[in-house]
Amino acid sequence: MIVEILATGNEVVDGDVVNSNASWLALRMREAGFEPRFHSAVPDDEGLIAAALRQAVVRADVVLVTGGLGPTVDDLTLEVAAKTFGRPLEVHEESLRRIRGFFERLGRKIGPNQEKQALLPKGSTPLPNDVGTAPGAYWVEGRAHLAFFPGVPKELHEMFRRHFLPRVSGLSGGAVLARKTLHCFGMPEGQLDQDLRPLLDERRELDGVKLGFRVRFPTIDLRLWCSDKDRATAEARVAAAAQKIYAKVGEGVFGEDEVRLEEVVGRLLLERGKTLATAESCTGGLLASLITDVPGASRYFLEGVVTYSNAAKVRQLGVAAATLDARGAVSAEVALEMARGIRTRSGADFGVGITGIAGPEGGSPEKPVGTVHIAVAHPGGEWEQRFLFPFDRLRFKQLAAAAA
Repeated sequence: MIVEILATGNEVVDGDVVNSNASWLALRMREAGFEPRFHSAVPDDEGLIAAALRQAVVRADVVLVTGGLGPTVDDLTLEVAAKTFGRPLEVHEESLRRIRGFFERLGRKIGPNQEKQALLPKGSTPLPNDVGTAPGAYWVEGRAHLAFFPGVPKELHEMFRRHFLPRVSGLSGGAVLARKTLHCFGMPEGQLDQDLRPLLDERRELDGVKLGFRVRFPTIDLRLWCSDKDRATAEARVAAAAQKIYAKVGEGVFGEDEVRLEEVVGRLLLERGKTLATAESCTGGLLASLITDVPGASRYFLEGVVTYSNAAKVRQLGVAAATLDARGAVSAEVALEMARGIRTRSGADFGVGITGIAGPEGGSPEKPVGTVHIAVAHPGGEWEQRFLFPFDRLRFKQLAAAAA
């Protein structure tokens, strides 16, 4: 069944508020076997809300409307819906009792503005608000199932889960959604798409599994999903598609679902019983910050230093002044000496050194802005590589830290 999500409110249309409700509702409905197809937003204008509602009930089977149920003059949504569909507003006594009880518990008197929230369209079913005051409303208009929710996310979430979804869950035909997200790093989005195209059919599906790309800089999410009446079948298809992608992309995929790149690094270190220390220049401590964002990082991360100046590199890490003079701070030689220095100083199994040019100034034809050298010293030897990340300072730092 096709779903439309309609947000009302000047604050949403003007961009003052990010419409997180729409993405949350779309995901929940997709998980329940529905097909979110339309997202709309209109300001607090009676004519525009009415037009959007009339359009929605024609093109969608389920219409979810958010916002405009509160006590203020610009909360028009239910009033407009009542007029649009010829359903006069009526006082819903149980909702009014709940609202009065809510304010009594706060030691406050209820006023006409709050009582207004108990006015619901004739023939509608109230959706109780267990964490706020304004109830929602649900009814069937023609072929469309209409539901109205508060714009406050916490109130919307509880109302949707407890009072709306159980009413409509059977409408999806029993379809269930299986999904998986593969996290990729080390290749551009276009290259990833090009590599995967031979696996896809004319519908851009992989054996019945849909694919979608989402850039979450500096990584790329590859979303896989499949609907089927049998959950095991859907999950098996998604798992098989993921394996084909792993075979095609290889180490370009570093994890699945909720895992982050720094969590993968931490898990690998723990599995091998190894420790890590970092020496950073151009990333300003971002690598150490990412590593320590993971709970339990103290089991493998020993220390990190930021040696931004040449003097700090010499004093803290033992980088040779002669190397700095001969090769410059941004060089393979200095990155390697930084990695060796932090490994020796900390006693870690792995020492990482990063040095580069974040810009916008400081570049040269030989070492343009965005140049970065990353080195690793470890018991089995050393590794170093030069990269070029020609972005603004923030994205340069994010990408360099992720690469390290």
